[in-house]
Amino acid sequence: VTQWMGCLRFQPAAGHVFYLQPDRARRLAGDATDAIACRIEVLDAPRRLSFCWGFPDIPDTWVDIRLTRIAGGTHVRLTHSGWDQFEDHEGEALRGGMGRAWHTVALPALKAVAEGAG
Repeated sequence: VTQWMGCLRFQPAAGHVFYLQPDRARRLAGDATDAIACRIEVLDAPRRLSFCWGFPDIPDTWVDIRLTRIAGGTHVRLTHSGWDQFEDHEGEALRGGMGRAWHTVALPALKAVAEGAG
């Protein structure tokens, strides 16, 4: 997780709070300023990691990552939920932005780490 998402203070324990720090300089300095706070909800290594996260002034949403061994590799299922708590227009905007971030940044980074290039 630390290699993939730029985590600070990650510890593999349910209930633990860690931070996603997109700012590389702050991450390297161990500075959690303006980072995204995350709380581990479920940890079943190496099969599942589930956490909630929140951005300033936005209610938490949940990310559930499940890994299943398959012939020739691993199947990754990532579900980002909690959108039903938002008004339609607000939820659509947030979900659209998060969808772009997952597909253009987070999932390619996960692939690079999993393949040993990250």
